[in-house]
This record gives sequence, structure tokens and C-alpha cells, in this order.
Amino acid sequence: MEINQPLFAGLGLLAAVVVTLADRRNAVSFAALAAGLGLAPSVAVLAGADGALVLIGAGVLAAAVGPLSRAVAHRVSWMAGLDPVVPVVARADALFGPRSVRVAAAVLALPAASWVSFNVPVGAATTISGVLFPAALVWGCSAMRLLTARTLVDLAVGVAGVGVSGAAASLVAGGVGTLAVAAAAASLAPAAALTAGWLSGRH
Repeated sequence: MEINQPLFAGLGLLAAVVVTLADRRNAVSFAALAAGLGLAPSVAVLAGADGALVLIGAGVLAAAVGPLSRAVAHRVSWMAGLDPVVPVVARADALFGPRSVRVAAAVLALPAASWVSFNVPVGAATTISGVLFPAALVWGCSAMRLLTARTLVDLAVGVAGVGVSGAAASLVAGGVGTLAVAAAAASLAPAAALTAGWLSGRH
């Protein structure tokens, strides 16, 4: 199948937007699902259907276990603990535009991802093709989400995005045991969704 760079870049951009802007209690599930679906087409063309299934499976599993773990947590005895959507270091009304900060940080990731995709040859991703751009962009936005995190949900979204995009990058790069490494990295997404869902269900 022919490499459709504009399509892959567009899907990666949409996934990065969701990872950057997703908020509230279902943010991790939405971000993981968007990252998996947005990066799967490019991985399917460059690394095969097995790799794409790893990403899609991680995204779908994260989308399922987040609400499920929250529902289970609601049914057990209530216990005070950390609320994943409440800022850890500041009051909610004291924050200055958390989404604006994330968007500004994500904008910085765009040229960085472009540079990486065209100047860092990794396996099948040559310096000419720029096929690493979708994974690099989602990874950069996820890393920025981690750096600008104010809540546990922010951290969980960042971890999920880094896991899925890291898996996509490793699949594109190829190498020995790539599928196992990618599956291990992608498993961070459902783990983050499970944790965030459970904590959310305790409140």
C-alpha cells in the first residue's frame, strides 16, 4: 500500500489534539483511543497489521477499562483519597487557563516532531519519507502534557499517550522483538486508564 503522508499526518494531528485537550474523568480513555486509532493506519502500512492491532487493542482496552474500573470502584465501600481531576498543587479556581497552557506547549511539539521525522533515520523511517511525524507529534504532545500536568488525570493522559506513540515509533523502526516491545509500551495506556478510573470512582 502506498504511503499517504498527508493522511497519516492529519490522523496524527487529530490524535495529538485529543491528547492535548481531553479533560475530566474520561480523558484517559478518550486520549488512548484517539492515539491508537490515529496512529494505527500508518503503522499498518509500515509495519503490518499485527502492529496496528496492538495500537488499536491498547486504545480500545483503555476506553473499556477506564469506565469499568470507575463503576467497580463506585460499588465498593467509599474511602477518601486522591481525586484525579482535582489539581494537586493549587485550587481549581486559582489555575490560569490549564488548557491554554497545554495548547501552547503542544504547539512547540509540532516543529519538533517535523524535525525528528525528517532528520532522524530509524529503521524503515528514512530521512526522506518523514513517516515518523504522526508518532513523534503524539509523543511530543503527550510529553508536554506530562510536563504541564496539574492533576493526576493529566499525568495519566500523558503516560497513555507516550505509551501508545512510543509503541508506534518502535513498530515503525522495526528490529528484533519489536512487537513485544510495542505491546509492553502500549500497555501503559490501559494501565493508566484503569488507575485513573479507579481513583475517579472513589469520589
